[in-house]
Amino acid sequence: MDDFKNIYGQDLAIQILKSAISKEQISQAYLFSGTEGVGRKKTAKVFIKAILDHNQNKESTTRKIENNNHPDLLWIEPSYVVQGKIISQKKARSENISMKAPPQIRLNQIKEIIEFLGKKPFESERSIVIIEDIERINESASNALLKTLEETNTGLFILITQRPEKLLSTIRSRCQIVPFVRLNDLQVNNIIKKLKVVQEIDDIPQDKIRELIDFSYGSPGKYLLNLQCWLSISSPLRQKLDIQLNNQVELLTLANEITSELNIEQQIWLIEFQQNRTWIKDKNLNIVKQLEELRKQLLKYVQPRLAWEVALLEINLID
Repeated sequence: MDDFKNIYGQDLAIQILKSAISKEQISQAYLFSGTEGVGRKKTAKVFIKAILDHNQNKESTTRKIENNNHPDLLWIEPSYVVQGKIISQKKARSENISMKAPPQIRLNQIKEIIEFLGKKPFESERSIVIIEDIERINESASNALLKTLEETNTGLFILITQRPEKLLSTIRSRCQIVPFVRLNDLQVNNIIKKLKVVQEIDDIPQDKIRELIDFSYGSPGKYLLNLQCWLSISSPLRQKLDIQLNNQVELLTLANEITSELNIEQQIWLIEFQQNRTWIKDKNLNIVKQLEELRKQLLKYVQPRLAWEVALLEINLID
């Protein structure tokens, strides 16, 4: 269990998991709850490695887990539907596929889990299912997952979430909660300094870096994601987002540029970043609420350009 030493700032979570392993009292389901990027997925890999290592070569187990090809491990993440086919977030990003709707955990993926658990484990005593961002599960999939949790005998579930309140209470009640906390500023800065990407951000002003760190909520992983999201926006659009626009034509043009350049996930990230930035700088609750309404509209699949036009014009009136 030495691999746990490479996880920083999560003493309680590690204590819970190490105790379960040492006492051989592994629960059927765990809910890894905490903000993104503080080590939830890394901890999940260390935990299942300790379980799967029981009867296998440790180096081989590590390689299989990292390559996501262990026969007794099924890793599920929110997905998109493209021309009737389900594709993962990773594939969408790697192939630069633009999506209009956010990803979801879908019923077909729960059916895949049921089929997986119906087979006898190949190399270990139990099959393991990890579901990332479980708060993105849709209603039909959520009901099917609940039934699966109730009926499973040999499977081990690890559900990873940053919004546990969005899950059915009956799903939460069937899981042992493993809490992950935000790191303090010193811990975050020490980890960030070790990252190679820090050398590649000379073109971002220090005040913007500070805003990105503030929006990371004590999460080095979220800081990296925030940095990538900001850099994925073209330089001309970033400049427009940083200045105060008052002319209606300019605001309508900005709405068009945002929706033409950014996919829905990028737009949602931008809204949440602007909410955090607005609250820290101005404490303007009305603008934060207007941005939240915009976020809800996009999640309801309202025409993005129209939603942005209305929001930007309303915010301009608030200013």
